[in-house]
Amino acid sequence: MFAQVQTYSSAVSNGMKIQRIIPAIIPDSLTHLQSRLQEVHGVVNRVQIDVMDGTYAPKPSWPYSGAGREAFEAIRREDEGLPYWQDFDFEIDLLLRNPETRIPEWGLAGVACLIFHIETTEKIEEIAQECYERRIEMALALKPSTNIEILAPYIERALFVQVMGNDRIGYHGMDFDIKALATISAIKTRWPRTTVGVDIGVSAETLPDLCKAGATRFAAGSAVFNFSSPAGAISHLEGIAASCLENKI
Repeated sequence: MFAQVQTYSSAVSNGMKIQRIIPAIIPDSLTHLQSRLQEVHGVVNRVQIDVMDGTYAPKPSWPYSGAGREAFEAIRREDEGLPYWQDFDFEIDLLLRNPETRIPEWGLAGVACLIFHIETTEKIEEIAQECYERRIEMALALKPSTNIEILAPYIERALFVQVMGNDRIGYHGMDFDIKALATISAIKTRWPRTTVGVDIGVSAETLPDLCKAGATRFAAGSAVFNFSSPAGAISHLEGIAASCLENKI
């Protein structure tokens, strides 16, 4: 198996600087993924790859679209690795139904973390066990309209909970729905020790409110890659997040 680099949980335990801004990529192809990774190479250690097969989010993405499957088969066979696999920890956001069926193939790809949307499966317990056995970190995601109590049986086994910033998922550049702030706050009130992240609507404008609500990690797509310098955008967003969290706005 292609080796993983430093994982988020081990970085925390070793006292390393925590990466707050996680570049999020919806790849059209393996080439597109490689291009996006190159833009943040040497800037961050951890990235999120959003993968869709059309069963939950509306439009399939790599590796479940077009000719993408063939390239992914080489990765599954361990003939090839994910681009820059030596330099990144990969979080795979499984925006698809029955995500438990995808664990083996991403395990063979050597990813660090799999994110499971609580609305897409009734097998979270089995998922948690398989991730544990495969030494893959498990995170849970939910829409802002979903009752947080659905997390209760599993939250202690999740590395973090990712609140979606909008019920419409699978797109970059979606507006932030302020209902997500209440969801973040409710999770932190109910489970104070849980790390809460946000995906969709992360920007320089929304970061202060997200931090105030209790979020401490932020997946950002358009807020990073829609700028001429993704590295500069990440640095700017990291600075805002650090300031907000330090001052406990």
